Amino acid sequence: MVKRGRITTSLPDLPISRRMTYGAMRRAIIGLPVTVSSAILPDGLWGCYDDENRVILIDRRLTYTAKRCTLVHELVHWRHGDASCGQDARDREEHRTRRETALMLIDPVRYGLLEQMYEGNSWNIAQDLEVTQQVLGDYRQILAGRVCIV
Repeated sequence: MVKRGRITTSLPDLPISRRMTYGAMRRAIIGLPVTVSSAILPDGLWGCYDDENRVILIDRRLTYTAKRCTLVHELVHWRHGDASCGQDARDREEHRTRRETALMLIDPVRYGLLEQMYEGNSWNIAQDLEVTQQVLGDYRQILAGRVCIV
């Protein structure tokens, strides 16, 4: 598959796991051909990926949990070489990226246990999983789409 001048046969593996902290993730990706930096970004923007320069920026004012989720989100954009200009393509890329981020950060067994333990309280579950409410919500949407009533 040819994508924006790059020929790719498969997506690069990300050397991160859901058990890693933000700092451990930053250390693990040092050898990747993408630069990660922190900056003060415009209000409402937590992170961004620039495909042309292969740079990820993360807002330095975020909590470590939010930085962790944002880093994974932007790494997924990098991994796919996302640089779309059309709104439809951007929407598809964002949907795919949010889905992959949630699946990468949340362990299904642990999530199930926490759902029971906290009786569905999303704030407590997100805190325990070290993810944002948005990532948890995305994960719950994935599960809702997989429910089959027999």
